[in-house]
Amino acid sequence: MKRILSWLWQDRGAQIAEFAAVVPMLVMLIFGILWFGRAFNIYTTVNHAARAAAEAGAVRSCAICGNGFPTDATIQNSVVNPILAASHLDPGQVQSFQVHHDVIMNPHSGSNVLGTVVSMKYPFNFKLNGMTCCPPVLTPVTLGVTINAQAQAQEEN
Repeated sequence: MKRILSWLWQDRGAQIAEFAAVVPMLVMLIFGILWFGRAFNIYTTVNHAARAAAEAGAVRSCAICGNGFPTDATIQNSVVNPILAASHLDPGQVQSFQVHHDVIMNPHSGSNVLGTVVSMKYPFNFKLNGMTCCPPVLTPVTLGVTINAQAQAQEEN
């Protein structure tokens, strides 16, 4: 009887069962950290690009050239696209890139300060080196977010 009871109370194989239960959760946690880290990296890059575009859009050209603002295409091609490309992002995925000049930055003050506002969107799908987070059965489910960025800069005189 003692042999049967001692055999029943042994924990052979319990470590393997616990390991098999914990490993999938650990792997999901690690992939979640990686996906969130990449999303945060893209968020900061897109916001940096918007700030740099607002600063570039707020500076007028030389007086000989007509003292005008750079065009939206010039700002996007010379400022935003190199910043996104440096962070290994596709500049072609930028959505609704808009530059607004002569925006009143302090509407409730006596003297108006004019500025430039830049807004843009960038989509982010949860992928890691080409691997999506979902099994192929769930491919119609789109998992992604659109990162919105808006920045403003005071115009130079």
